[in-house]
Amino acid sequence: MASSEKIRKPAVDGRFYPSSPIELKNDIGKYLASAKPDEPLPPVNIIIAPHAGYVFSAPVAAYAYARVSRGAKTAILIGPSHYERFDGVHVTDAKYYETPLGKVEVNQKIVGKLSKHPLCLRAQGAEDKEHCLEVQLPFLQMLLGKFTIVPLLTGNVSAKAVAEMLLPLVDDATLLVASSDLSHYQPQREAREIDDATISTVLSGRAEGFMEGCGETAMRIVMDIAAKKGLSAELLDARTSYETAPEHGDPHRVVGYAAIAFAKRSAKDSGADDFSQEEKEYMLKLARSTVESALRGEDAPLPKPPLTKLIQPYGCFVTLNKFGHLRGCIGNIEPVKPLYKSVADNAVNAAFHDPRFPKLKAGELADVTVEVSVLTRPAPLEAKSPEDLLSKLIPHEHGVILKFGSRQSTFLPQVWEQLPDKVMFLEHLSMKAGMGKDDWKRADVWVYRAVHFEET
Repeated sequence: MASSEKIRKPAVDGRFYPSSPIELKNDIGKYLASAKPDEPLPPVNIIIAPHAGYVFSAPVAAYAYARVSRGAKTAILIGPSHYERFDGVHVTDAKYYETPLGKVEVNQKIVGKLSKHPLCLRAQGAEDKEHCLEVQLPFLQMLLGKFTIVPLLTGNVSAKAVAEMLLPLVDDATLLVASSDLSHYQPQREAREIDDATISTVLSGRAEGFMEGCGETAMRIVMDIAAKKGLSAELLDARTSYETAPEHGDPHRVVGYAAIAFAKRSAKDSGADDFSQEEKEYMLKLARSTVESALRGEDAPLPKPPLTKLIQPYGCFVTLNKFGHLRGCIGNIEPVKPLYKSVADNAVNAAFHDPRFPKLKAGELADVTVEVSVLTRPAPLEAKSPEDLLSKLIPHEHGVILKFGSRQSTFLPQVWEQLPDKVMFLEHLSMKAGMGKDDWKRADVWVYRAVHFEET
């Protein structure tokens, strides 16, 4: 068949997703309905979405697709090559990609340009069995009108170099999709820890940060492009195969998934607004009940809360105090997971995994009070000198992060109560990170705010 007529046939229909067009449309409609935001949110043109069988990954992927701009006319799909190994980027020679919902035309103009680039090649057989791009298409076919695609598979290649190649092709009518699952075949708890670290890298925009996922290169490519366009990452959903489909999954061998969008960040969504009394009480009760369950050797069920704000990702810390003295404090600065999950996980970690204290015993819990601090997204505090930094630092309002090489430490805003002097505050924070007490003068300083509440 001539290249101008070549159709890339579906390889995983009937296995990864239904082969029946009616059933496929119904399934995607249900996934999208479940992921629809409670209030209208700005559409986006860059997303990260998983690519496993729909029963496992589609509930998460739908959160990314629910946010995509319906005005996109071209979708550049980037994913890993699972079956063939090569150096560079594989570019298709097909004219169409086909799914049970019909054919999608390949953008021959863009593919023609890319085919001439030194990074690009045609890797024999790379597309034939590959699923990572194919499973994204039915979502796009349901959401977009007439559109074309540019399917790209990455081999051994520099993400930064690919981002530079693609950047001129990305405009307001272009949708950029990075197709990637996260950790593979770890036990549930370990998988979430690994995935949270990967998500933290994406959300913070750290170009060389830790990342584990089959589509690592694709994720780093869109991160680079998003950064150049002044966009910030937003976590929409993150779950494992056991969390999305426990009836089909194995808690000892799970695969992680995340839905992430890149958008302009407004003042409204850059931080933690105040919370209602109902929301605060829910989080405090959740923290305590999760610790109680752990003391009984049980995993507390975590149904999605009825309070919408608690489903949004925030950084948070959970602190346990006993007779007014610290008994444990663990948290995450970056908003790597829905708030209610962060509260539950950090409560357990504060009780049993704070290395400064022995594990909490059942007999202690009655004497423990719980505090929760919900954080805004950290931002760098630009300062020309140590004196300028001290002038900009706001006691009792700023939580502070010091970053110096591989070392990092943070104090929550409430630590100002014990260390009200700015210099003393920064010296103690510097020593907490294992640095010299004056190293704060040379460190990168980031600040955040916190909404703090506790049991009474």
